[in-house]
Amino acid sequence: MKDLLDKSVANIVSKNINTSSIFRKFKIDFCFHGDMLLSKACEEKKVDYKQVVKELNAINDNVYYLKDYNSWKLDFLIDFLINIHHEYEEENILFLKEYGEKVANIYGREYKELKEINNLIQEVTDDILEHMKNEERILFPYIKKLINAKNKNTHIDIKDSPLNDPIDSLEDDHEQVGKTFKRISKLTNNYFIPEDACVSFKILYLKLQQFEEELHKHIHIENNILFPKAKKLERSFSNL
Repeated sequence: MKDLLDKSVANIVSKNINTSSIFRKFKIDFCFHGDMLLSKACEEKKVDYKQVVKELNAINDNVYYLKDYNSWKLDFLIDFLINIHHEYEEENILFLKEYGEKVANIYGREYKELKEINNLIQEVTDDILEHMKNEERILFPYIKKLINAKNKNTHIDIKDSPLNDPIDSLEDDHEQVGKTFKRISKLTNNYFIPEDACVSFKILYLKLQQFEEELHKHIHIENNILFPKAKKLERSFSNL
């Protein structure tokens, strides 16, 4: 038990992404402040650390490809982010935009919060799309350039590195997206579906909840695994 309590939340999720569901359940942040020790996080949230540890230990970790992103090579991790997470988010953003507007137009008078929810959906999804384009256009190609140089044992000039500023900016984007979805979650009462909700209303809330959960995994992989490893890789060239 003590081993887990002395580890950071981000470290635990990095070893097994399936544990993220437990942290969401206890409202423990693993994306933006994942460097906090589990013991401290439990103390701050006023939750029983014994129960948290018990549930973490019981997590099914049989699915290997979801288990340990931290062990993956950087170029493979980048391809995974593009082909799985970016693809998923692009497809679902179109749906969320359409249904957010549709449900707000139909039920906006009865449920006043829906108009703000729709506005937030439209804004945050535009931001996410722009964010992913910037990653695919600037950051990811540069990291792959570093990987290629390292593999070929060749020198690369990092004097005008695009790494630090883009990463700082992308982390700021992550923080803002997280705050927006926190607001959406609050407005929806944690995605509580009213009894008289139609199918479109139900689907919107279910999709929003699923999207937020996947987004947290995406942000965790970048903030706590990809970005630190990319910076470490770049520093290795400064010693050449």
